[in-house]
Amino acid sequence: MPIRYVRYTLLTIVVGLVVWLALGYGARSFEAFCPFGGAESLWGLLTAGQFSCALGPLNLSLFIGVIVLALIAKKVFCSWACPIGFFGELLGKLGAKLTKGKLVPGERLDRTLRLLRYVVLVVSLYYTYKLGELVLRGYDPFYLIFSGFGHGTVGWISYTVLVILILGGLAIPMFFCRYLCPLGAVFDPFSRLGLIKLQRNTETCTACGHCQLACPHNIPVHALAQIRNRDCTNCLECVEVCPEKDVLTLRAGV
Repeated sequence: MPIRYVRYTLLTIVVGLVVWLALGYGARSFEAFCPFGGAESLWGLLTAGQFSCALGPLNLSLFIGVIVLALIAKKVFCSWACPIGFFGELLGKLGAKLTKGKLVPGERLDRTLRLLRYVVLVVSLYYTYKLGELVLRGYDPFYLIFSGFGHGTVGWISYTVLVILILGGLAIPMFFCRYLCPLGAVFDPFSRLGLIKLQRNTETCTACGHCQLACPHNIPVHALAQIRNRDCTNCLECVEVCPEKDVLTLRAGV
């Protein structure tokens, strides 16, 4: 079975579980399973010894868990467990079908826009810590989608944000993850150190470039011996499309 089918099956199960929680069937709110909530809770824990707003110990545990996971296997959480990453990937594929190709910004512009996720991270944490409220709720696609624009959203602004994110996702693969995800920004330094990464056999690789075309983050896999890139999620799309046998393999090592 293609690896993608295994991954999509797992992601579909995750989405189903989040919907189940969002409909109120679980013992906890779906927000309790957001790893970024762990980052949002840190200031309150350090200064007042308590969690902010609806956050709790599970958010912090998951936050620590995904950081450890990034140190082991890079941003594997993003491509194997994150609902928003899943939606972003599907939107990118739909957009590519509609436009007969995928829009790839110029390298310089793309690199500059990727810095926006650090801005989102700093601004969201600053105001969350300052106000003691989850200010990102009104702009966070995870919350907007699964809460059905519930408490904490900001009316037409939230609807506009989601429409922009959807249109952006159709135009540029992984638009939100690539440019705006604050959790992705947290992952970046840990992902660079990730032990399990793709290795390319430079002797048997023909540098055909199919791997880069398949990569949701447009990483030039065919030009690298080891994929240390911070944006690699070990989704293995590049492995799936590689026409040569065993050119790309996952290995553990520094």
